[in-house]
Amino acid sequence: MARSKSLWLLIVWFVVAIIGLLILKWTGVWKHLDFDWLTDWLRDLGPVGGLLYILAYTLRPLILFPATPLTLYGGYVFGAFWGTIYDFIGAGAGALLSFYITRKWGRSSFQRILRSPKLQSFDQKAEEKGFMVVLYMRLMPFFPFDGISYGAGLSKIRFWDYTWGTLIGIIPGAIVYNVFGASLNDIWSWRFLGAVGMYVVFAVVPLIIKRRQSRKVRQAA
Repeated sequence: MARSKSLWLLIVWFVVAIIGLLILKWTGVWKHLDFDWLTDWLRDLGPVGGLLYILAYTLRPLILFPATPLTLYGGYVFGAFWGTIYDFIGAGAGALLSFYITRKWGRSSFQRILRSPKLQSFDQKAEEKGFMVVLYMRLMPFFPFDGISYGAGLSKIRFWDYTWGTLIGIIPGAIVYNVFGASLNDIWSWRFLGAVGMYVVFAVVPLIIKRRQSRKVRQAA
């Protein structure tokens, strides 16, 4: 009974977060925010502004706010170097928080409804090769950041496999997006074009590696 209650609380929380985001979108709140003032304010705060950004990034998954815009904004506000540092700390902390929430509240209930053979097979592979599974998904920019975090908490992936796979896997993306964000002040500059090139490499390389690994497995079979 307690486990079912925890699962329902988790579902209600997700629904409320989604409704909150939709209300913000429909009411046009974002259009009235003075981002120039906010940017100057954070920059003037120095390291304290960085701490506030880290805190916001850590709590971001709780309201399901998209990770990419906040990452780009970090690079825009703090520059490529410090934006990457702050993003790495905040994104890592937020990912661990998301994992902890679903592992504590949802895993037991989810395990009882996990009846699909394909899902059970994936769950078993996630337990056996958790680090590589998480690392690959973190490296791929096409996988939703929070979806990986919450999904891993529901799976059998071990905590340390998830932690190291996440912390290593988010580094390339943090660098690319923060360089991109820092170059938004001067679009079409060499820095901006370099950021675009870095993003293309970031997106394509994992696909090439995955394809080669699949080819080796087929040849070995």
